[in-house]
Amino acid sequence: MNARGFSLVELLVTMAITMAITSGMFSFIHSARGVFEVDLERTDIQQRARVATDALFRDLVMAGAGRQSPAVVPFRRGSINPDMPGSAFPDRVSVLYVPPDTAGPITATYGRRVDAAGVPHLTRYDGAASEMPVVDQVIGLRFEYFDADGQLIVLERFADGPWVPDAVSADRFDADLQAIRRIRAFVRLRPARVFAAAPLADLEIAIDVSPRNLNLQ
Repeated sequence: MNARGFSLVELLVTMAITMAITSGMFSFIHSARGVFEVDLERTDIQQRARVATDALFRDLVMAGAGRQSPAVVPFRRGSINPDMPGSAFPDRVSVLYVPPDTAGPITATYGRRVDAAGVPHLTRYDGAASEMPVVDQVIGLRFEYFDADGQLIVLERFADGPWVPDAVSADRFDADLQAIRRIRAFVRLRPARVFAAAPLADLEIAIDVSPRNLNLQ
């Protein structure tokens, strides 16, 4: 009886220890999985930031190639939902250039658009019929402009004239646009997933681009 009772106690203790160890292992695995998923999301947001900066740099650095003017404007150009000539907005930019390997000019407008599911995107519009998302979860977009002396050009200067070719032309533009020599772009991205235990902060990046063709003028 005593031996049999003692063996039963041992069995119960062993089972309790095994369950405690197993529970601890599952808790550790769950915690490790959470850390892995947070790191994966952090890598994803950094990758989206790289894609955004690469796309912006690729077009901005070419602005003005082929002597296109005005090469950089703070409004949407094109045949679909264009902004009025003479307007200026902080959250969009259009560039115009002719690459060395093509015959015609390229228009690229960067802006921000929220899709039907409520996801905000950085988009690139080609001035015709194609507007494509570049990266998603972009909650902020802003551009600043600088002259040859490195001085910030406030947006109001792009909307008060004098006008080229004149104030009544349908394709008029502010003469101050010809003073742009550098563009600074700010892009703010948010994580695609929310983790209650370890929430990730938004990521804001800034790039400065000096279009080589504008700086030859």
